[in-house]
Amino acid sequence: MPGKFNRLKIAIFCANEFAIPPSSGMKDIYAPLWMTHYITEELIKRKHRVTLFASSDSKTRAELISDNFTSLAENKKLSKFYKQVTEIKKRYFFQEMAERKEVINYYESFLLSKFCQMTLSHEFDIVLIDLIGLRALPFAAICPVPVVCILNDPLHTYNKFFLQEYKKRYRHLHYIAISQSQAKSAPALFSDVVYNGIKIENFPFNRKPKDYLLFSGRICAEKGTDEAIQAAKKTGRKLMIMGRHTEDFYWREKIKPQLKGEIKYQGLLPHLQTAQFYKNAKAFLFPIKWPEPFGLTMIEAMACGTPVIAFDKGSVREIIKDGETGFIVKNMREMVQAIKKIDQIDREKCRKWVEEKFTVEKMVQGYEKIFYRILARQKSSKSTSENF
Repeated sequence: MPGKFNRLKIAIFCANEFAIPPSSGMKDIYAPLWMTHYITEELIKRKHRVTLFASSDSKTRAELISDNFTSLAENKKLSKFYKQVTEIKKRYFFQEMAERKEVINYYESFLLSKFCQMTLSHEFDIVLIDLIGLRALPFAAICPVPVVCILNDPLHTYNKFFLQEYKKRYRHLHYIAISQSQAKSAPALFSDVVYNGIKIENFPFNRKPKDYLLFSGRICAEKGTDEAIQAAKKTGRKLMIMGRHTEDFYWREKIKPQLKGEIKYQGLLPHLQTAQFYKNAKAFLFPIKWPEPFGLTMIEAMACGTPVIAFDKGSVREIIKDGETGFIVKNMREMVQAIKKIDQIDREKCRKWVEEKFTVEKMVQGYEKIFYRILARQKSSKSTSENF
């Protein structure tokens, strides 16, 4: 794109609850934080001027605006008000979860106010926000420049409604889906699709895995943790489980009693330590029971050469090349059959597939094209209106 759009001034916001990228002590799973980190650093490599609105303990080559606030998770003054999800006990679970949400909203409003103040001063060409809930939308709505919003969160009836209402009222908001499946669930909402990407060098390829299956992700019914356990038991295979659990009924009654023998729980590991389990797994199980908007764990596994066996929901058909990088199955019976023939999959093809489709470079190239297109359209529209 020639002209003044070669080098953009870009403001980026995601969250102030955790540092960007997350610290090794983070006890939660927050893919948007990693995506924000990767996008920020790659845009800088592409010579754009990037300002990241994030906590003071974030690590970035961008100009960092923190307004002197550390991440909420590390703020000792507020520890009596705030707990990470894994620290909330079952006795007061729902009450403490509600209070936690309120504390996060109050805390993030400080940095979002600074973000709003700076964007209103016309310092940027475009703004990028990885939306977590609707936290940032009221601030994005009054930005004087285009705002590109990434939607990593699942879409429910209520947030589709509110997101659409914002779009009707504020035409400078542009929602980007992270899969075609997500976009099709609300076609009037999204203006484009950009797949998530990973820093592939963080996930080393392994041609000779060990003899265990792997499940990674939030331990909950919609992610199918129990189904992964049942599949492992039916095939007589060892299963490793990584991920965050909460003290709810599903964990206490469905999962915890089964964590014995060949079913091993590794806990929630720092993001960059997960590769050792991905690369040594014979197969990665993804028995989801809901329309997963993307499924980052699938590409992390395949990057290491580990094929994925997944239920046919949400974005699965876009992420897995059926029969080549894993198997897409309909039910438990088919998952068991797929595990038995997993050695038919060429692990090198899994790695190559991710290199071709799901890298940070591919992802940021997609967002960069969107930025240029939006700004070119805005320039054209402004020029046309001035001629009348």
